[in-house]
Amino acid sequence: RKNLLWVILLGLAASVFILLYEPFGIENNTGEWFVDLVIFSLGVVFILSIWFIEFLIPVIFPKPFERWTLGKAILWYTIVVVFVGGIQFVYKSWWGGWQDFTWTEFLLVLGRTLGIGLTVAFIVLGIWQYFNKKRLSLLTSRESYNITSSDGKSIRLNLSDILYIASDDNYVDIHFISKGERQKLVMRSSLKNIESQITNLLSPILRCHRKYLINIEHFELESRTSRKMTLVLKNFGDLIPVSGQFIPKISNQLTVRP
Repeated sequence: RKNLLWVILLGLAASVFILLYEPFGIENNTGEWFVDLVIFSLGVVFILSIWFIEFLIPVIFPKPFERWTLGKAILWYTIVVVFVGGIQFVYKSWWGGWQDFTWTEFLLVLGRTLGIGLTVAFIVLGIWQYFNKKRLSLLTSRESYNITSSDGKSIRLNLSDILYIASDDNYVDIHFISKGERQKLVMRSSLKNIESQITNLLSPILRCHRKYLINIEHFELESRTSRKMTLVLKNFGDLIPVSGQFIPKISNQLTVRP
């Protein structure tokens, strides 16, 4: 409900902006109040199109949204931006009796919308990430993932509950917290398979060794030399080695993560 409220407020603010500043040649040359009402309705169309693609489509087709990753998010919001821009252009053309509609202009509008939308989004995200590294890490760690083994068995965990994952030949040991208690689950899978399911650019789950994935939020530095590093699991004392190739990345994450 909170997200939907923000969408409604943004749509209404966009309508007011269009009426005041007349971007993209959208203006009332007739002076008729009805034309202003039509222009204002662009914000309502924005609200309805966002509601449809962001709130209704995931309910109708839930499968693609079950394992949400950064790559999927970038692809999805690219689709959202293009969809909303296309709906706005078609709606405007419909009210204009299709007099100015051409497929070339339609594609140009989609291109401009995509360029502006993604540029603004990534600039805002970049600024927000720069000033809120710790908060962004916490938000990402609360994501819930389905972890599936090679034989099709799965478990759903929040990334923040995972302590570390250790490789044991053809199996992996997943150490995690459930209802305040430490637990271990053995799954038939390679560590690489598990890694592909739960790691991304913002994930707190990191590779530190050929046999270990760790949740960086639950570890602190135990010892370090120029070629070796050892981490210790907070509150439990498990020692995890860090391979030389991963030392720079782990060191950097230890200073960024909470």
